[in-house]
Amino acid sequence: MAKARRVKRLPRRLGDAIDGNKAVLKVLDKHGISFCAGCYLTLFASPEKAAVYHAVPDVEAFLVDLRKALRA
Repeated sequence: MAKARRVKRLPRRLGDAIDGNKAVLKVLDKHGISFCAGCYLTLFASPEKAAVYHAVPDVEAFLVDLRKALRA
């Protein structure tokens, strides 16, 4: 069984976290963060700012879920 990667800190830009990671896309959907091909604000924002832009009700829970997804 593969060992889970440890994530010390989140990427500076949310777009870097997405980079083909289906688990991250599921976290974004779960917390109501959506984006389109032209939505540079979300893709180039920090995860914290992206959460604020999309009025995520529980930013801390979002960040916990994002860290878990990046470890997968």
